[in-house]
Amino acid sequence: MVSPRHLAGPGDPRHVTHALRAAGWHTASDPLHPTVTLHSPDYSHQLTLTPKPGRPYRPWWRIRSPHGPAHWSAEFSGTTPVEIIAGLTDALVQPLPERLRSPWELLTAHGWSYHRQSGGSESATSPDKAVSVEWQISPIAGPLGWTIEAVDRHNLDRPGLLWRASLDDNTPSHLVAAFTAALAVPDPVPRGRYEIPYGLPLKQEREEPLGPKAAAAHAERLAEARRHRPRTPRPATGSPVPPAPQPTTSPARPAR
Repeated sequence: MVSPRHLAGPGDPRHVTHALRAAGWHTASDPLHPTVTLHSPDYSHQLTLTPKPGRPYRPWWRIRSPHGPAHWSAEFSGTTPVEIIAGLTDALVQPLPERLRSPWELLTAHGWSYHRQSGGSESATSPDKAVSVEWQISPIAGPLGWTIEAVDRHNLDRPGLLWRASLDDNTPSHLVAAFTAALAVPDPVPRGRYEIPYGLPLKQEREEPLGPKAAAAHAERLAEARRHRPRTPRPATGSPVPPAPQPTTSPARPAR
């Protein structure tokens, strides 16, 4: 178990994809191809994971709502910790929160510093100065959306990018809040011995076999996702619902 999570490395992508499958999302990709595409039950949302060998800092993850006038999209580099991405994807399958907290409230509650520029742009920085969250406004184009970056500032001579995420200005507020909450929470995350990034100021708990604990936690996570599986898919409003994709090869194995 390592912390802070924003320095813990990418982790296992199944933390995201298995939960969506358990919540009723459909696989729309070739099971023999490394690209993964999932559609929500009503086809109003889509997730695509496209690994790019040798380009881990480019967008691997894309989550979007392609239909209707309020379409939005979010992108995450391949090095983004999956627990942080799951903050947004979990919120896609859960009911809307009764009280919506602003991202800045969520971040400053965990010691992040907040800044507001004269042009209206806002930003917050993590206590260790490694992560910045920015809401950018152009005086000409207007809102540009959210940019989140984690940088290795431990190496003062050559600080380097660790991961990057971007959410466009149409991203629903509750999804932005869920993402920032997952980013700011101090809970450690599990990583294998050889998955822990070298040279970063990480706190590591005593090493012990985590297999049974990780499996139990994952099973509990999937059970929670299944509780939010819709009984009957509802068509997306304002646009036709595309037909369910027909597999061209053997059906994808369901996530466990």
